Amino acid sequence: MNGEQPGSQTLAEKVDYLFRTVHPRDRKPFTHPEVAKATGLSTGVLSALRSGKNVNPTKDTLEKLGKFFGVPAAYFLDDEPSEQISAQIALAALLRDAGIARVAARMVGLSDGSLETVTAMTEQLRKLEGLDSGNAEGRRT
Repeated sequence: MNGEQPGSQTLAEKVDYLFRTVHPRDRKPFTHPEVAKATGLSTGVLSALRSGKNVNPTKDTLEKLGKFFGVPAAYFLDDEPSEQISAQIALAALLRDAGIARVAARMVGLSDGSLETVTAMTEQLRKLEGLDSGNAEGRRT
C-alpha cells in the first residue's frame, strides 16, 4: 500500500486502510478477532481479505465488513465512492487524533455566521497561545 487513502487500489489495501484508520481515539486499531466477533466473519476470511489472498468475497462479506467500519459495500468495489469515503475517513481520523471531534460535533447545524465567528475565535486563541494560524499540529512557533 502506498501509505495513505485508497483511490484506485486493491481490495486488500482498502480493507487494510479501514483496519488501520477506523477506530476510537482511546484505543489501538481493531484486531481480526474483534472484527470477526462483531461481524460473524471468521478471522481467516478477514486475514485473507486484508492480505489479498481473497480477492472475490461475497456481497454478504463486504456488507458485514462495511457495516462494521461504517462504509457502504460500494467502498470496496468502486474507485469513485472509495476516494470520497476515504477522504471522509481521513478527516474523521484527523479529528479523532487531534482531539477535536467533540468540538466539531457541536458545530454541526450552526449558521454560516456562527461558523465564521468560531473560526475567528479559534484564530484569536491560536495567536494568544503563540501558535501559527496555519499549523494544525499545535506546535509552538
